[in-house]
Order: sequence, then structure tokens, then C-alpha cells
Amino acid sequence: MTGAPVPAGYDTVQMQEKTSADGDKITIEHPNAKGNSIRYCGEELTAGTNVLKSGTQIRAAEMGVLATIGISQIRVKARLKVAFFSTGDELRPVGSELAPGQIYDSNRYSIKGLLTQANVEWIDLGVIEDDKEAIRGAFREAAKKADMVLTSGGVSVGDADYTKQILSEEGEITFWRLAIKPGKPFAFGKLGKAVFCGLPGNPVSSMVTFYKLVWPIVNKMQGLTVKEPLIVKATLTSAIRKQPGRAEYQRGILSRDDNGELVVSTTGGQGSGMLTSMSLANCFINLEQEQGDVASGAQVNVEPFNSVLC
Repeated sequence: MTGAPVPAGYDTVQMQEKTSADGDKITIEHPNAKGNSIRYCGEELTAGTNVLKSGTQIRAAEMGVLATIGISQIRVKARLKVAFFSTGDELRPVGSELAPGQIYDSNRYSIKGLLTQANVEWIDLGVIEDDKEAIRGAFREAAKKADMVLTSGGVSVGDADYTKQILSEEGEITFWRLAIKPGKPFAFGKLGKAVFCGLPGNPVSSMVTFYKLVWPIVNKMQGLTVKEPLIVKATLTSAIRKQPGRAEYQRGILSRDDNGELVVSTTGGQGSGMLTSMSLANCFINLEQEQGDVASGAQVNVEPFNSVLC
């Protein structure tokens, strides 16, 4: 039966389903070729083969491979600890009553979901008011607890945007503001021994910069091999208006037409506050920095996420 050693002197296995028995006689129907249905030593891996390279994420298949070769323990990187919080006097927790001028804090929930997908240990520090000393205290607490500090909001140029200022006082800013849309006011630096990433406050900008900028950093810090994203060509089904000057990541819906060819459409409104565009999308439509308007029927670069091509 399956899993048994092949008896000495034999070189082929005939499936039981392709035989018939009559008393002590067995008739082989459609005999198999020599060597069929036998698994040979070394046919998959030979002695000295590098089975799993450093930088490989240990998932279900990798755990099975390790068990196959009898390895019960391996050395791995510790899960990254990421502390995060939102800033803004206008933000209120979900489930509370909203006063005029207040909104629900959606960013922490989106970020929490992305961090969970990234397989890190996250520390939610809640919402911090637009107060310099409150933000300073949150920075210090986060830097003590985590390998990465992630904030949402307060990195633009508003009078109450203190995140960048406090970061420069408590740590260091490596760069701030990028020629991308959405996500221009993104800040990166150090806070004590922790890496700092300051996401924009607009919810779409926050998610896009996490996908494009934070996730590769998280993978690198966890010892994983950072790979270039999968980019495919697809036909645009409707025109896109774009001003040259910034690279754009428009949210799109990638599918196949009746001929099996890849086509992509935008999700509609692309405002940085329209979080439904991220929910509807399964890809980014990547538009180059100096690119202008794109006509319907043009071939565009598409970066799938949250789905697989089918």
C-alpha cells in the first residue's frame, strides 16, 4: 500500500485499481511502465542540497518540508514589534457619538489589518491629541516598546501637524515628502533604536504608502527577501486624467475580458479620503511621474494586490 517500502528485487508498482483478482490469481490490466509509482531516494533532494535559503518565510509548506527532512528546530528572526497610533483632535473611536467636526478613526483599523497580514506583533497606542507634549510622550513610549513606530497623520504642513517637528527633536528625519499620489506627506526616520514611518492622515494615502513603502521595510527588518512587486500589462477600459509631476497609484479593478485578455478599470473617484476605493480595488494602476492623461485602450502597468490573477 501507499507508503510501504518496495520489496527487494522489484522495480514497478501496479495500481490496485488497474488489477483484477480471481482466487489466488491476479490479472494486471494495462501494465505500467518500468519504475512506475515508485518514489526513489534522492529524486527530490540530494545530500548537500540547500533546502530553504536564509530570508525564506516559514509558512505551511516550509514547515512540511522541514518535517520531511527531519528538522525539528531552526533559527528564525523574532517577530517584529510595531507600535502605532493616530493623531488628531477630530478623531473619535468607532461606536462613539460624533460631535460637529469629528470623524471616526478608520486609519488605525486599516493599519491594524495590514500589520496582521504582515505577520508582526502590533501595539495599538490609540489616538493621540494634537498636542506637542502628548505626541512626544507617545513617541517615547512607542520607541521603548517596539522595533518600528508607525503613525497616521500630523506629517503635513498644517498648524497642528506636530509629528514631523517632534520627530526631529526626539529622533531624526531621513526624508519627508515624496513625489507620489496619494501619499506625498510621508516621513521616514529613526526614533531611538526604532525605525519611524509617518503615514499621511488621509485614509487612502495611509494604506497606499503602507503597501508601497512600509511593507518592504517590515519584510526587510524581519529578515525576509524583499522582492519587486508583480507588474502586468492590462488594457485600460476608460480614460484617466493625470497631471505630470508625481507618480500615481490609482486604485483599479483587474479582470479578464471575453477573450481572456487582462483589462483594468479604475474604481471611480480617486480622492485620498475615499477609502471605498481600496475596498473595491484589487490592484494599483501605476502611472509614471511625468506621464500625463492616459487614453482608453492604452496599455498600462498594473500591480495586483489582495488577489491572484485568474
